[in-house]
Amino acid sequence: MGKESVIYEITDCELRVFKFPLPVFKGLKLKAEAGEVSFERISISGVIEQGIVQDESALLSVLTKYCTEHSCKCHQACLAIPLQTGIVRSYTIPWLSKRDRRSAISLLAAEEMPSQSDLIYDYAVLAEEKPKSLKLVLGAVRKSILQQYVAIFKRADIEVVGINFSLAVLGQSLGFEFNEDVLYLEGESQGLQAAIFRGIIPESLHRLRSPQQWPGLFPEQQNGAKTDEPLEQWENEIRRFLLYHKTQHPDLNFQRLVWSGDLRVERLAQALLGAEQVSSVENIELKSVPEAWQKVLAEYKGHSEVAVGYGLLILSHRPVLNLWRRPRRERAVERRYQVLALVLCGLFFLGNIIWCLFYVKSLSLEKEVEVLAGQGAKIEAGIQQQNDLEAAWNKVKIHSGRIGEDLAQVQALSGQELEIEQIVFKQGTMSLRGKARTAQNVEALIQTLRAMGWDQPALSSYQSTALNNIEFSLTAKQRKMRLTSDEGG
Repeated sequence: MGKESVIYEITDCELRVFKFPLPVFKGLKLKAEAGEVSFERISISGVIEQGIVQDESALLSVLTKYCTEHSCKCHQACLAIPLQTGIVRSYTIPWLSKRDRRSAISLLAAEEMPSQSDLIYDYAVLAEEKPKSLKLVLGAVRKSILQQYVAIFKRADIEVVGINFSLAVLGQSLGFEFNEDVLYLEGESQGLQAAIFRGIIPESLHRLRSPQQWPGLFPEQQNGAKTDEPLEQWENEIRRFLLYHKTQHPDLNFQRLVWSGDLRVERLAQALLGAEQVSSVENIELKSVPEAWQKVLAEYKGHSEVAVGYGLLILSHRPVLNLWRRPRRERAVERRYQVLALVLCGLFFLGNIIWCLFYVKSLSLEKEVEVLAGQGAKIEAGIQQQNDLEAAWNKVKIHSGRIGEDLAQVQALSGQELEIEQIVFKQGTMSLRGKARTAQNVEALIQTLRAMGWDQPALSSYQSTALNNIEFSLTAKQRKMRLTSDEGG
């Protein structure tokens, strides 16, 4: 289902609802067969007075009923409210870049509307002549009035995206020229509405209530008698209205009178033309209306022009006042910040949860590290011990081969004069037992051992036998320098 736009024109007596489809893509023209349009007039007499809601529950009931009967999903709601609730002014100012316009126009609004605490204003650039001038329209309304409308529509599940004044919409959609003055008359069930347009801007509004003696729809029909008294009363009232504004604005020159309503309004328009108050009279007529919309205008002539004109402005993407633009933008920014705050809070809590999980995990890991550190120390000590044993074994293995060679050299000293019977080597000390023919042979052995590198060779026993032989035993130690040199080798 495509999006639809719904225009709600609010008057003191009626709620006029115009619903039409929006193009799928922005900028495309709406075709007659693109979708159905509908228009309804709903009586709300006593609910609204001079544009201000007097009975919120009654208006809410009407809107809820409408949404129940017509699906309001995917709707973009725009409100056209009475001009009595605010003001509209047009200005021509020196040309400004888009970047500087907002601040300059806010100063202009502050000058024109000193008390802005309860005012919402918006502007639209109607024409610009770069680099000379800008022609813009500035509208303002009390904030409390708009907030009341928007709150009621929101309770009915209707999102309001735009709010404009009915007469401002009408002046722009009718395409009045910037330099012309137009008198607009609109008939109402309870009287008449007269508005002065300077270009497309409604400068002033005057409402006339029906006299109690008004005979009915046609003044000439009252028991067959003709009376023009009510018509004359309205004519005189409008003349005073125009005279007052001409004294305020001497350049006022009403070339056209546009009227909307029944035969009463038409007769009044003709009377003003005959009194030379205006130069021409014409019935209200919108231009460039899609074929499907023309049926609505024909069926509800005099009541549907504002809503249909608002729809035309939306489809043409022309710059229009949107009094709800700034509050809506502020709310959108506020929502973004709220979403951002929620995301940040979520990330914060998620980060805390992750940190707690990692902290608990780190505690268990610390315990495991302590256990593994103790085991590692034991393993390291065992490895060191193993390395020491291996080094000691290698040392012993190296020394054993060298000692064997040294002992073999000592054993080789045995001969006819000296016989070595036994050699024992233990913990670096050699014990030797043998026989010699003379003591000189023993002394020579000791000297030889010293020369061979043995340290502290000494006799441990010495004995002469009956055969004049000498039995002896001696000890000698292996020199440390010899051991060290052997290890280095």
